[in-house]
Amino acid sequence: MDVAVVTGAGSGLGRHLAVGLAAAGAYVVAADLDLAAASETADEVKGLGVRCDVTDPADAERLIAVAVETGGPHLLVNNAGGWTAGSQFPVAPASAWAHTLDLNLRAPMHLTQLALGPMERLGGGAVLNIASSAGAETTPYGSPEYGAAKAGLIRFTTALGDPARIGGTRVTCLVPGWIGLDRAHAELAAMSPTERAVAAPLIPPAQVVAAALDLLSSGAGGTVIEI
Repeated sequence: MDVAVVTGAGSGLGRHLAVGLAAAGAYVVAADLDLAAASETADEVKGLGVRCDVTDPADAERLIAVAVETGGPHLLVNNAGGWTAGSQFPVAPASAWAHTLDLNLRAPMHLTQLALGPMERLGGGAVLNIASSAGAETTPYGSPEYGAAKAGLIRFTTALGDPARIGGTRVTCLVPGWIGLDRAHAELAAMSPTERAVAAPLIPPAQVVAAALDLLSSGAGGTVIEI
């Protein structure tokens, strides 16, 4: 049985991904900053809930160590991301936008680095980075630091495109648009009819999960898929 680590698994897309992986036969290590939420997901998928601040190097090391203790990791899904509500670059203080870069780029890079050795010992694994259309577009965006971090995550993925260079592990990236999670539905409902008429259609979470499972099972190293 594959051991799959999913970050940000306590809610939203992370929980959907954890459920999908469990349904596909994986043992899920559900990691989240909120231990209660991680445990709820773990209970749902009969896996293990772990509190982890992915921006804390020590927490990241402990997370991968837990996965090793359970026989993995065979799969790593770098899903945790987002930004803090409030001012964004250039109004936000450097500490605030630096945290967004840490959460969305440095943390996935660090977790990938930590997982590569154990995955190589298991014969190679698969890493899936969850980016965002914010990192692939060329239009203005409300959080420049978030868009820049997700763009970096996409390039990080393609730069690791040759599994032979990293112990046989395939690193891929999923770039979704606006996902139909509860928050998105609430934002859509709060729009005026005119705003809703021009808003991008919501992508069903099930579609995102299906694409993620395809990349984890058979995606070639360096593959980036936009949905």
